[in-house]
Amino acid sequence: MTKAKPTIVEVAADAGVSLGTASRALSGHPAVRDDTRKRVQASARRMGYVPNRMARSLRSGSSMLIGVIVPDIAHGFYGRATKAMQDVLEDAGYQILVMNTERQPERERAALQSLLAHDVAGILMASSGGVSEAPSVPTVFFDSLEPGLGYANVAQANKEGIDVLVGHLADFHDYRRIAYLGAPPALTSGIERLEGYRDAMGRRALPVPPELIVLSDGTWSPESGTSAMRDLLELAEPPEAVVAASDTLALGAIQAARDHGLRVPDDLAIVSFDDPFFGAFIEPQLTALMRDERELGRIAARQLLDALRHGAQRPSVEIRLPVELTIRRSCGCNSPGSTRIAAQA
Repeated sequence: MTKAKPTIVEVAADAGVSLGTASRALSGHPAVRDDTRKRVQASARRMGYVPNRMARSLRSGSSMLIGVIVPDIAHGFYGRATKAMQDVLEDAGYQILVMNTERQPERERAALQSLLAHDVAGILMASSGGVSEAPSVPTVFFDSLEPGLGYANVAQANKEGIDVLVGHLADFHDYRRIAYLGAPPALTSGIERLEGYRDAMGRRALPVPPELIVLSDGTWSPESGTSAMRDLLELAEPPEAVVAASDTLALGAIQAARDHGLRVPDDLAIVSFDDPFFGAFIEPQLTALMRDERELGRIAARQLLDALRHGAQRPSVEIRLPVELTIRRSCGCNSPGSTRIAAQA
């Protein structure tokens, strides 16, 4: 005979709380004390209790689903951020639906409509430029921001991070002809990083002729980085150093340099905004800004939970996470990982 599934009444009895407290603890209600919530969740896990999400949705009048929209789930940054979001949201009783847009605004609009049709309670979105008005449910934007549209915007200190990269190349290594390899400034992150480069060069009275700024095709892929880097290397006076707006663009730039018979960093220094998990294992080891995508995901998810609890009474906020420069060999330094420099908004 099949064993009956445990009920929430049995979970409440096991945890030593009332039925109402158990229900509120499992739904992530803010009025439940943290130690009580953990005790109820532990009982539910031990007993194998599975909540009836359809019944809960009918009782509460809202779905227990959260939509997550990302440009490229295969990219390590978005994958790790999404996993962190899932951990936070599942602890609060929610499940996620993930939509991948391939960085195409039209696919982003379609993904948004699909999620709303699935009656999601809220949305976490790394925008690719397909949103022009606030969605009809609480929404938190992360990585690339949409000021004024969401309950919260969560991103890194983009301008300050680029300033640290330019500063290391110019102030420590004394490079003067520093190029910028980025993506079209259609997104907040791309706009801010390009502005950060211009500002950092201007503060150091370094020239920025138009040919030193090369923007890729917008895919942020290694292939687009290779193609864009070739344009820089074909200049009559190529750059001494390059600031890449992402790790993937930096990898493409390193490959282009090799194809031209150049040695990094002996002939050309390359640094990156993102620090990939393999940055210490490639040759040369990549000098790059480390950003904590898991913490970004956790913060974005918590901001959404707060918005779901407080609704229109919750003011919109902007949160910036610091980034940290890990110095390795691609910039010309000889002591990989020996120094870290923080950049905070």
